[in-house]
Amino acid sequence: MVNPMNFIGPLAVFWFLIFWVVGGVLFSIIALFRSSKIKKTQFSCLFTLLCAGCAYGAAHTGMMMGAEEINVCLEKAVGWTESFSAIIACGVFAMMISGLAWFILLFVGGSLLLLLSRSKNQSWIDGKVEEDEMKDKTQKLIIE
Repeated sequence: MVNPMNFIGPLAVFWFLIFWVVGGVLFSIIALFRSSKIKKTQFSCLFTLLCAGCAYGAAHTGMMMGAEEINVCLEKAVGWTESFSAIIACGVFAMMISGLAWFILLFVGGSLLLLLSRSKNQSWIDGKVEEDEMKDKTQKLIIE
């Protein structure tokens, strides 16, 4: 019989890709609507590490929650591919619940990272936009 814990790696990669893409899109949208500037590189690096940790947690927790069902299915499985299919098929409910719980933790952690990654100074483009707006207002006043 195959040890189900051998499949945590592929499951963690799966969850990492899901968390990274969905969470990245979600936080990109949130960052667009925020008025404060963020340090994008800092946030991206820390968010990637947070996604990796949450993905491993989701895979491990899902395997632990669905251990009984998975072990019953693994008794009938022969070979690596059947074992992997049995783990996915029999542990799908536990893995989805685990994935959702860890995504909520990812959202909370990402929100904290967003707060920690705020930039105190404005970017060069913001200064340029403000200068252009001041020039436009000055020209309008001169014309009037």
